[in-house]
Amino acid sequence: MRTTSFVSFASLVWLSLGASVARADAPGVYAESLPPERVGLELGVGLQGGRIFCEGQMGQCDGFTEAGGGNVSAAYFLSPTLGIAVDLWAMAHTDDGFTFAHYVNTVALKWRPMPILTLTAGIGEAHASLDYDGVAQFGVRSDDAFAILGAASLDLIRGNRWALSVEARFGNGFYGDDDNDGMADVVGRSVGVGAGLSIFGF
Repeated sequence: MRTTSFVSFASLVWLSLGASVARADAPGVYAESLPPERVGLELGVGLQGGRIFCEGQMGQCDGFTEAGGGNVSAAYFLSPTLGIAVDLWAMAHTDDGFTFAHYVNTVALKWRPMPILTLTAGIGEAHASLDYDGVAQFGVRSDDAFAILGAASLDLIRGNRWALSVEARFGNGFYGDDDNDGMADVVGRSVGVGAGLSIFGF
């Protein structure tokens, strides 16, 4: 009888210890399976292919050209879902020694409604340039203009301190208003789709 009671007591202790260990280990295992939250400083670089569009009220320009480019950004995420950023972006097209480039540089808000999805909206300045590198060399630059930026990126591969994503973005520059009608005389628009690399966890 005493032996049976001892075995029953030992079994209960063993089961209780097993349940406690399982409860203690489960959260740790679950936590380690998830990547850490992305807060604080985040640096990014991207490459895009796309087009530069030009639209003029008086027919100064109407059309587009294929272009390629890239961007660099620095962001600070106040929380896992909201951050502020500086984004510098250029797209360019080269043909017969002529290079036309459109630059969109903005201060932006970044919103991450899901851990793998980031939406960006910003305002800043834009300008365009035309350079020739041939028998002679020269370059011209437009005045600065008000600009807007919009972008959406989706993480495809995620590490603890980096993420590789696919991104689509556009940037508009609004140039001139000589007739004071509240509408830009010329709108330059960059549109690009490409890949981006983000580094965080500093």
